[in-house]
Amino acid sequence: MNAFPIDDQLIFLIDRLNAAINVCHEAPEIEDQGYAYATGYARSAMTDTADDLSDIVKKIREELV
Repeated sequence: MNAFPIDDQLIFLIDRLNAAINVCHEAPEIEDQGYAYATGYARSAMTDTADDLSDIVKKIREELV
């Protein structure tokens, strides 16, 4: 992810979170998915996004030093 400019990285993270939001809205209506699927998908998206944001902050701090 570090090969892209920070603004592109942030847009990617926003898109990932929006996809998770859509799954949370749609999955309960889909018979073979439901709340368990939405929970797992959202948890994964939030965990990965938090990790990526931490990496971005670390990179920014390193560049400021």
